[in-house]
Amino acid sequence: MDGWEVARQAREINPQFPVVYMSGASAADWPAKGVPNSMMLEKPFAPAQLVTAVAQLLNSGMPPLAPS
Repeated sequence: MDGWEVARQAREINPQFPVVYMSGASAADWPAKGVPNSMMLEKPFAPAQLVTAVAQLLNSGMPPLAPS
């Protein structure tokens, strides 16, 4: 099971579950494979970017970009 599938299964249990993907090689796959209203952080990223992504998802649930 990969991270894409983990996120899909988590969303089946809780459709509002916040998802932040982190990848160095698969970031380009996010629009096609990512769950809606998720965020992608491409490695390398600064720790502050992770904090911002998690806070944004928890506070608003609406990231600036989401796969369709």
